Amino acid sequence: MKILFLEKRILFPPDTGGKIRTLNVLRYLARWHDVTYLCNVQPGDEPHLGQMRALGVRLETIPWRETPRDSWRFYRDLACNLLSPYPFTVAKDYDPALRGRAEELLAEEPYDLLVCDFVQMARNAIGLDVQAKVLFQHNVEAQILRRHVEVGCGRLRRKYMTHQWRKMCRFEAEAGSNFDAVIAVSQQDRLTFEEQYGWTHVGAIDTAVDVEYFGCDGYVERENRVVFLGSMDWLPNQDAVRFFVDCIWPLVRRSHPQAVFQIVGRNPSRAVTRLAETQGVEVVGTVPDVRPYLAEASVIVVPLRIGGGTRIKIVEAMAMGKAIVSTSLGAEGLKVNRDEHVLLADTPDAFANAVNGLLGSRSVRDHIGESARRLVTQHFSAETAARQFEEICLEALRSGAERAGGKSAS
Repeated sequence: MKILFLEKRILFPPDTGGKIRTLNVLRYLARWHDVTYLCNVQPGDEPHLGQMRALGVRLETIPWRETPRDSWRFYRDLACNLLSPYPFTVAKDYDPALRGRAEELLAEEPYDLLVCDFVQMARNAIGLDVQAKVLFQHNVEAQILRRHVEVGCGRLRRKYMTHQWRKMCRFEAEAGSNFDAVIAVSQQDRLTFEEQYGWTHVGAIDTAVDVEYFGCDGYVERENRVVFLGSMDWLPNQDAVRFFVDCIWPLVRRSHPQAVFQIVGRNPSRAVTRLAETQGVEVVGTVPDVRPYLAEASVIVVPLRIGGGTRIKIVEAMAMGKAIVSTSLGAEGLKVNRDEHVLLADTPDAFANAVNGLLGSRSVRDHIGESARRLVTQHFSAETAARQFEEICLEALRSGAERAGGKSAS
């Protein structure tokens, strides 16, 4: 296949779940097919362009500059979006120059397939002239916004999120209908798309991880070390760590006063940075390599109350043989067994009890971690997920060819 892969950003550094998931697929897709990767680039991305080309893709870039989240312009854009029919993230990720370059490429060369990564990019892809189009959906985006409404603090914030949720429901439903296939990241998300939007063209792939990369060789676990890993400029992760520090951490420290909680992940917000004022809490922020922090942790926590898709960071921690405590929502969509591969807890007391139990027993931590790594090794390889992705693309292409043949015959 000759594929035009449409994304907002380059995939390096792979510091978000979405980047990692796409990278795991694209690494193999570029070996098997002719892939052009079209995306926006910002100042500072230049050192990573060589890594993108090393994947084997033809890289096409369009300059773009994102408005910083802590600037007045960002809040101005949030306010102006109240008048837009599009959700804020959809309006933000639309770039006429990027869409224009996609139109030029499709006119110049015989591409078979267009892959649009994330529904927020759909405005850049809908209506383009290509035999088949596939939407890679890492989350049910409207579901995430609804969960923000359910747990959000402050009347004004809930009202704004409600407005965004309703717009995303409309946009997501309509956007997906403009593609020949939608690829979900779990069977649970696939069912949600079918039930809520009536889509009949959804396939699902497994969450994948590079098992060899995420090994524990050369690292030593540290007693009483609790770690959260995730992009700290993503609102669900910010809510998760605030919830953990405010409601769960005092209960952990009561039983383990020497315990340390590390928050590891890129671009922590001011609200997250202030959590370091709490005793025993360290905000590490952006790191070049997450493996040392995962390997040295006694317990990995995933106290998510908002989110969608599947959590790649859980699978990475499982690959490193770590004991994990998660909310049910945090492990949503993953094929794991409760109390065998992860511990699940949904109230502060239950969550703290699970963490305390693991901190108090190295043998229990090791048993759960070993079970988790065996599961990942057997069922979560990146090549397997990439093959699943490829087959959905091929089926979309076959369907597109059949429709084109039917139109020609008529």
